[in-house]
Amino acid sequence: MNLAKAIDYTHLSTQAGGDEALMREVLELFVSHGEQVLEALSTAPSAKEWHDHAHSLKGSARGVGAHAVADAASCAELSPMDHAVLRRLQAAFAEARAEILPEKPV
Repeated sequence: MNLAKAIDYTHLSTQAGGDEALMREVLELFVSHGEQVLEALSTAPSAKEWHDHAHSLKGSARGVGAHAVADAASCAELSPMDHAVLRRLQAAFAEARAEILPEKPV
């Protein structure tokens, strides 16, 4: 059982100026964006598109404090078209998503 938080809420609160409604909105946008990016990565036709999608997710993950997702996206960015790396990124994102939206099954 992983006791570490998937989201660094202290970081997120600092980014959002302590505004809890903004934090919730940003997290929901992160989940939506992440789902789109993971779908795009799974069908990326080129290494450049793969890199660009991974880079995009890395930035949004860093912004919300999803450090494990950001680290996995960074690995994906450096390993274009590597589906083992994609699976690790999907797992990190699933953990963050479950923490953000615990009431919604994947």
